[in-house]
Amino acid sequence: MFRESRLTIKEEGTLKNIEGKILKNMIITGANYLYNNRSEVDKLNVFPVPDGDTGTNMAHTLLYAAKELEKTGDTIREVLETISKGTLMGAKGNSGVILSQIFRGFTRELKGLKKITTCDFAKGLKAGVETAYKAVMRPVEGTILTVARETAEEAINICREVQEFEDFLEILISKAEQSLKNTPNLLPILKEAGVVDSGGTGFVYVLRGMLEGLKGNKIELQEVFEDKKELKLPEGELKYLYCTEILVKTNKSYSEALLKERFKIFGDSLVVVAEDDLLKVHVHTNNPGLVLEEGVKIGELIKVKIDNMKFQHETIIEENKKPNKKYGILVVATGDGVKEIFKNLGCDVIIDGGQTMNPSTNEILRGIEKINAEHILVFPNNKNIVMACEQAKKLTDKKVEVIPTRNFNEAIAAILALDLEKGFDENIKDIEEVLKGVKTIEVTFAIRKSKINGFDIKEGDILGFVNEKLEMVGKDYNEVAKNLIMNSVTPETSLVTIYYGKDVTREEAETLRDFVSDQLDVEVHYGGQPLYYYVISLE
Repeated sequence: MFRESRLTIKEEGTLKNIEGKILKNMIITGANYLYNNRSEVDKLNVFPVPDGDTGTNMAHTLLYAAKELEKTGDTIREVLETISKGTLMGAKGNSGVILSQIFRGFTRELKGLKKITTCDFAKGLKAGVETAYKAVMRPVEGTILTVARETAEEAINICREVQEFEDFLEILISKAEQSLKNTPNLLPILKEAGVVDSGGTGFVYVLRGMLEGLKGNKIELQEVFEDKKELKLPEGELKYLYCTEILVKTNKSYSEALLKERFKIFGDSLVVVAEDDLLKVHVHTNNPGLVLEEGVKIGELIKVKIDNMKFQHETIIEENKKPNKKYGILVVATGDGVKEIFKNLGCDVIIDGGQTMNPSTNEILRGIEKINAEHILVFPNNKNIVMACEQAKKLTDKKVEVIPTRNFNEAIAAILALDLEKGFDENIKDIEEVLKGVKTIEVTFAIRKSKINGFDIKEGDILGFVNEKLEMVGKDYNEVAKNLIMNSVTPETSLVTIYYGKDVTREEAETLRDFVSDQLDVEVHYGGQPLYYYVISLE
């Protein structure tokens, strides 16, 4: 997949330290390079179903930070802070969250430096890997974690001898590729599917892009990246976006009139207070960085406060729309019918997302902030979205519980079990018990040849999963669904609910219902979900 790296030791023009501007360029090119190759990573999904999104999630995570970097200064401190916050807020899916944690540990370790050596970089990468491992509840070897860890170990081993950055990164890329090739030997399901780990592949692409940035090469996005906006205000409602306050300690005396002249060019609502050796400035601006830079010219920044007034305004508007209540619900869902069901169940916020379109931590956080309730229940409805929900939970002061639902029908069963009269802990216990009794059948199609669980799969085959395990391969989605239902029912099964997707007709779904209803109680609902012909719940 990757060409073999060649080591080039240069006699002249060596770069043994990198500063903020170079690091910024490395991250931006790393993000762009990964985004341009994201489809190659997406194709490495273990199951050959049309929901591979590891590359897309990792790319969006890093691109969020890259976009923020374009607006920040060039100091190491500014760049590191922006990388850490940007990857955290932009994290999508498990792979994106893990990548954000790698950069979180990396930036924390390098905090306070003015220049970065290869050994500094190695220590940062090692700290990033340790942070990522801690963030994952059950780390699995043969994944991005392994590739990043073995790359970091190599970095520590060679950094004292290899001090030139280009040579250093070339060696790390070679090691990462070697580690990636070994992932099928560590994770049997990869070997069976005939693929290497997708997250590890994305990590290698990031390193390759960073190397291009180090060399000064510019990588343009092959298509325009636009982060999804969830909320909008009428244009012109806010002229200035950021409420910025600084407290400066200075050794000189300044007149308030003179200071106002210096700061008024940055925005409006300006308030300047000078007292003894302290200066306080409040201003609404679109460029808080310029306000901070002006403050640094005057003295030492003691306190900085920057609030996004648009975000505050939107949050207040949404919170005032509904009265405070005991329970609030946020769900992630796709499909018109599925969304309508959640709406009818009284869900407060429905975020568009699912397979191939995982929402970011920031989108989930904004959804949480819109809910005015004593307790907020979050239903990811996809195991690849759980970590982003957990990240959002850590970033809010509200009382949030993430229920790790794997699909929308589990969330429906859980919401129906919610008793508004019961206490929070009792409801969580009841929901957990209900979810134990839900069995989920999913019917989709193969996008490539593969071999999984002993099945020889051809492109276009119909795949049937029971609780995410491949149980059947066929040619007709109704036949696969019928057989899976009959094989999955038990004497305890009391209800079968069929949610048919956007590519299935009502008549086909009713034919399936009529076949099953001879023996069981069956409900049919239009889900409209993409990619999956049927999602079927057995309770």
